[in-house]
Amino acid sequence: MRLFLVRHGQTQANIDGVFCGKTDLPLTEIGVQQGQQVAVALKNITFQSIRCSEMQRAQQTAQIISQSGKSGKSNIHSDHRLNELDFGEWELRHHENIANEEPQAWSRWLSDWQNGCPTGGEPFRHFSARVEEYTEELRSATALANRLIVAHQGVLGVMIAKLLKLPVTAMWSFPFQQGAYSIVDNHAGFITLRVFNARTECWLAG
Repeated sequence: MRLFLVRHGQTQANIDGVFCGKTDLPLTEIGVQQGQQVAVALKNITFQSIRCSEMQRAQQTAQIISQSGKSGKSNIHSDHRLNELDFGEWELRHHENIANEEPQAWSRWLSDWQNGCPTGGEPFRHFSARVEEYTEELRSATALANRLIVAHQGVLGVMIAKLLKLPVTAMWSFPFQQGAYSIVDNHAGFITLRVFNARTECWLAG
C-alpha cells in the first residue's frame, strides 16, 4: 500500500497562530489554492480510498484533490480518529495568552505534554491512542492500493512517528507543510518514507 499524507490547507487559525482542534473552520482563499496545488501535483494518481478527518478544513482539501484527479469525490470517507487534538478552552487562543491567564496549566503542559491535557480538552494520551489505533490498521493492510489521507499536523506527526516505530516525541521532527504531500510505502509491514513535503508532480508507479 502507498499512503499519500496531506495536511489540510490554511485556515484563519493558522494565520493567527492559535490552537485549533475541534473548532470547525473552513479553508481560506489561500487554503483552497494550496489544495489545488496538491491536486495538480497528484493528478496522475488514482486513489482507491480517500480518508480525512471530520473537520471541514480536511474535507474541503480532500474534495479539491479528488475532483482534480482520477478517483472521484464519492470515494471520500471521514474518520473521527483523524481529528486533531481537542484543545478545550484553549481553542482559538494564542499560547502567550494562555501562559498569561493560565500559567500553572500552561507550565504543566510544557513540562509533561504527553501526560497533559489542555483545560477542558482532550488528554494527549487519548489523542495519541486513537491515532495509533488507526495507524496500526494502515500497517496491517495488505492491499496493493493508493490511499490518500488528509488530516492535521498533530495527527500526521503522530502517525508518521508510529509508522516508522519512533517515539511519539519524534512527531515534532516532521512538520507537515500545507500545499504539499508526503508518501509512505507499506510493503507487508515494512515502512519506508519515500517523499516528504513534495510539491512537484508525482510520477511514482504503484
